[in-house]
Amino acid sequence: MLMFPKFPRTTWIIFLIVTVTITLLFSKCESPSDGNDALGFPFPFYTYLGGRRYPEPPDRTYFNGIYLLLNLIIYFGIAWLLSYAIKKIRR
Repeated sequence: MLMFPKFPRTTWIIFLIVTVTITLLFSKCESPSDGNDALGFPFPFYTYLGGRRYPEPPDRTYFNGIYLLLNLIIYFGIAWLLSYAIKKIRR
């Protein structure tokens, strides 16, 4: 049976805060001015092609699940390091 390690609640809270903060800070919403929208940092996992294009693309949205997974792994690493540092400082 596969056993997953248990992480403290603070790690999950920091992970949620880091994920939302980084996604909001580094998202690009330029489609109202003929630009592109992108979500995700450092790898944009969702892209919307805005504006007029010639030739017209068959699909204006692009989602990459691998990039989403890589972003979440990076964010969880940051959250784990922050919670580890907080635990060391409290001791």
